[in-house]
Amino acid sequence: MNDYYRTCKFAKERTKKHKKEQVSNNTYVKVFEACKGKCVLCGVANEPLQLHHILGRGKGLTDNYKNCVMLCMECHLNKVHGNLKYYRPILLEIAKELY
Repeated sequence: MNDYYRTCKFAKERTKKHKKEQVSNNTYVKVFEACKGKCVLCGVANEPLQLHHILGRGKGLTDNYKNCVMLCMECHLNKVHGNLKYYRPILLEIAKELY
C-alpha cells in the first residue's frame, strides 16, 4: 500500500437500515491506485473520494475491483446518481481502460 493512499481522505458511506456487504481494504487500494487517486470524471484529487460500484453491489460485485471507480462527492452524488442511465456506460468504458 503506498503512502499517498494512507493519507487520502475518503468520504464515509451513509448508514443504511439494511446491512450491505463490506468492501475490503484491498479493493479500495486497487481501485484508488488504478484511478491514480483522482475522480475519474472530473480529475479532482484534493477532495474526499468515494468508491462507486458501476453495476451495483451484491451477487459477487461488491468486492470486484473491476466494477468500481473513484469519484469525488460532487460527481458521485450529483452527476452519477442524478443521471445513472447516462453515466453508467461512460463509467464502464473508463473501467475497461483502467483494468
